[in-house]
Amino acid sequence: MSLSIEVFKKDFETPVLFACWPGMGYVALSVGKYLKEHLPTEKIAVIPSDELFQLPGISIQAGLIEPIFVPRNEFYYSQLEDKSLLIFIGEAQPVPGREYALANTILEFARLHGVKRIITAAAMPVEISHKDTPGIWTVASSEDIINTLSQYNFRPMKRGTISGMNGSLLGVAQEKGFECICLLGEIPFYTVQIENPKATKAIIEALSLLTDLPVDTSDLDELAKYMESEVDNYLKTVQEKGQQLAKPKGSETLH
Repeated sequence: MSLSIEVFKKDFETPVLFACWPGMGYVALSVGKYLKEHLPTEKIAVIPSDELFQLPGISIQAGLIEPIFVPRNEFYYSQLEDKSLLIFIGEAQPVPGREYALANTILEFARLHGVKRIITAAAMPVEISHKDTPGIWTVASSEDIINTLSQYNFRPMKRGTISGMNGSLLGVAQEKGFECICLLGEIPFYTVQIENPKATKAIIEALSLLTDLPVDTSDLDELAKYMESEVDNYLKTVQEKGQQLAKPKGSETLH
């Protein structure tokens, strides 16, 4: 089963799709949005939201009803000389039961335009400091791909799960014969609910290696400094209150 899709551009081909949804540390979605803003991109298709989301309620500010947030599901195409990339950005996870239909729709559109490889991203909560440079872990659909990725000093994730569409898409894509890769950027286990521009940068640099598409990540450096300062303040407050940092429940489940 597939969903409807509104297509604005048909005459293109590209070998790689990068797809992303929100997850731990806002890493995956941040990667997709950064690519959209820092590569020459063109919106080429949209999957309507009405079959994928429910309205949980409304937000009130100063007694007034705020506008309803309707998540978007958009495809973008980027080309630099002879290198190209298809990007899918999902602003929210779909309601339960619609994951397979969404994955099918994305993959059918991708195959129609020559895509052979699917790449997603996720966060890898580990015992590192927020001041450290994150490493990259990988999951792939074949030993050959794992061996290729090891040339970049990426570490294979031996076991675990990747929940949400950042993982589900890869499972459906493997069934359909696509090459599949997930790039997982390390984040401190105590920052899973905080934006992590360092992990975002690490994944973008890894993606650039795999696609030969250069992406200037310097805009993330200032944000990384700011977030590092914010985490410093948070840890200081926790220490003053004598609290302990708790690992997230099910931290072996990656998003």
